[in-house]
Amino acid sequence: MKNYDKYNLEDFLLDEDFRLWVNEHDQNASDFWTKIEGQYPEKKVVMQQARELLLTWNRNQSELSDDDLEIQVSRILASTGPRVTQPFQYRFTTTWISVAASALLIMGIGWGISHKMQQEQPASDYKQYVSQVQVPMKEVVNKTNQKMSVKLPDGSVVALSPASRISYAEAFRHNRKREVYLSGEAFFEVEKDALNPFFVYAHGLVTRVVGTSFLVKTTDTNVEVLVRSGRVSVLAMKDIDNQRSRNTELLLTPNQQAIFSTRDNLLSKSISSMPLELIKPETQSGFVFMDQPIHKVFATLEKVYGIPIVYDSAVMEKCSLHVELSNEPFFTKLDIISQTIGASYRVSDGQVIVSSEGCD
Repeated sequence: MKNYDKYNLEDFLLDEDFRLWVNEHDQNASDFWTKIEGQYPEKKVVMQQARELLLTWNRNQSELSDDDLEIQVSRILASTGPRVTQPFQYRFTTTWISVAASALLIMGIGWGISHKMQQEQPASDYKQYVSQVQVPMKEVVNKTNQKMSVKLPDGSVVALSPASRISYAEAFRHNRKREVYLSGEAFFEVEKDALNPFFVYAHGLVTRVVGTSFLVKTTDTNVEVLVRSGRVSVLAMKDIDNQRSRNTELLLTPNQQAIFSTRDNLLSKSISSMPLELIKPETQSGFVFMDQPIHKVFATLEKVYGIPIVYDSAVMEKCSLHVELSNEPFFTKLDIISQTIGASYRVSDGQVIVSSEGCD
């Protein structure tokens, strides 16, 4: 049995069984990889990134130009690490290995920067939070170069990233709360307990949930919270005791994320750069739209990805779509739909806003 818990993007790209599954859509293989996703939920994002890279390469064989390929791969890689400010300059050869090599290069640079930032990040606020707690605390520090699985007393599981640490009370349920203090990055899978909400305190931001899965990542200047399932609320810690300021509290749903600027104390909501399918499409045809009214197209996307799509239904009443989509990333689907019907879109406050002059 392969050590899938230790797999990274490179491992999935080089795994022959994984490539065959992506390319041939074998049902038995699909069941196997779905089982792997269930066993290692923290690998779901990197598996989707590897899958999209391979699919992007396959599309290049038939329909994508080099420029189109670069755009699609750049979009996929955008979620693997910090954004690169220089324009993407790589050209792709006629072998999928070049795609993997480019991905790994960017992954390596991105991970290196992220890892370095985590190591250099001041822990003064974390230490200050922990020192003010009046009950005995337990601390877990990940000194390895791999993610560490930490099981909390309530059964919740934390995938703690390298150079990161968490602290929590030994008597975990205390004052009708479950509280964790974080420095660095961690993915949380929280056991549901409505009577004892779960709080994560990280670099000036508090994240509150009942039972869900989400990622919290801190750097020197930002805190990012990305929701995979359930609902999460986020609030600047300075506003906890100020009821008037609590109006700035944000509610996040799956595939939405919040970014908190520690320098400006500003909190904003957006969409994940790589939204995941939350459910499968209801029909066997999936994302194949044959002269479908645009409202049905948007309704399908909303239901599958959980992302609100706002548009003027009266203006777009006559718009319909005739296109076959499959495993493209969410934003690639939006690009294709928008170009097909002559519309445009933008992302604002965790939703997609579509603009159109209508269709004849």
